Amino acid sequence: MEGDLISRWSNLTTWRKRCPHLSISEGSEDGETVQVPQVPPSPSRPTATARALSKLLVDDGYTLIDDPICDEGLRMRMSRGISDLESKHHLPAIFILLFDDCWNMAARSHHLLVDGGVLNRQMVFNFDVLAWSIDPKQNESGFSPHRDRQPETPSALRDSFFRDGHSKYATHWIAIEAATPENSCLYVIPKPFDPGYLEGDDEAEDASVDEEEDAAQYLDPLSRALDTKQSYQNIRALPRQACQSVLFTHRILHWGSRGNPNALNNRPRLAVSFVYSEEGFEAPYLSNFCFVREKGGYKLPPFRLRLLLVCAQLIIYYQRFDLSAAFMRACYDYCKENATELNEIYRRKVFYEYV
Repeated sequence: MEGDLISRWSNLTTWRKRCPHLSISEGSEDGETVQVPQVPPSPSRPTATARALSKLLVDDGYTLIDDPICDEGLRMRMSRGISDLESKHHLPAIFILLFDDCWNMAARSHHLLVDGGVLNRQMVFNFDVLAWSIDPKQNESGFSPHRDRQPETPSALRDSFFRDGHSKYATHWIAIEAATPENSCLYVIPKPFDPGYLEGDDEAEDASVDEEEDAAQYLDPLSRALDTKQSYQNIRALPRQACQSVLFTHRILHWGSRGNPNALNNRPRLAVSFVYSEEGFEAPYLSNFCFVREKGGYKLPPFRLRLLLVCAQLIIYYQRFDLSAAFMRACYDYCKENATELNEIYRRKVFYEYV
């Protein structure tokens, strides 16, 4: 059963038939360099807009990017692809990673943020890629409140930022369809109102918290930031129109809301996200492939590496999906077969989650 799944997943024809409006180029089997349309040459220095976005990211822990990340044609293909994968083929949205269109969007993200100077030039594409379809009519919601990364010591927390205050880990969250409070959008507690953002949080996992006295003194990050009635006014909704995006750091407290199942004309909230990190803080998930702009354009990951990422991410985030044991076993077998392609720390995490 698992072998049959892997065989079908590895067949490019299977995916071309499922989503014929999306592209998997012939060179995708081995990886090819493509010139991503409408991506201008990299600027020699950050523009005024890039500098403004960069400053907001440092000051608030997030920044809104209002300019569309891509053209309407690419957005519509992505939207239809995610919708078809979910509704017609009963597959998680993350399988959109198999298609060139998703990596064309990633190239635009990289060009804006790294080449364009919004992020520190030492940041690299991390390959922590996710995609969502959140349907309020099915009572679905995004992730509960959390920080993306939690360094274990005060010094490690300090070291997760560059000297200029920029974070060494950032997520670019892109709305494929409009994200609103009615169908689910991101909410954050901005950096100035979050004491744990730079100071760190209480050690919830510490064994001493099991003791009644220590447990009573422990405050989770959300309760600590929302310690008065007035502090709830600091919660900030981040609705986005299709193709608009949010860039946020590893320390921002954020979550995806539960939409209104009774709202009229509510479409599922579709989104994709790409992570950037400084290699010393967190190395890219793929150990033998870099997603960077070359002279001829961006070299897209070979299809087998795209499928590897899909399988690994499904294992890491298994709690978000209602997948059969055979489905998960197929993911694990494919990861095991291609284990040398995964960064060692990420590989251990994947195998640990499966076990």
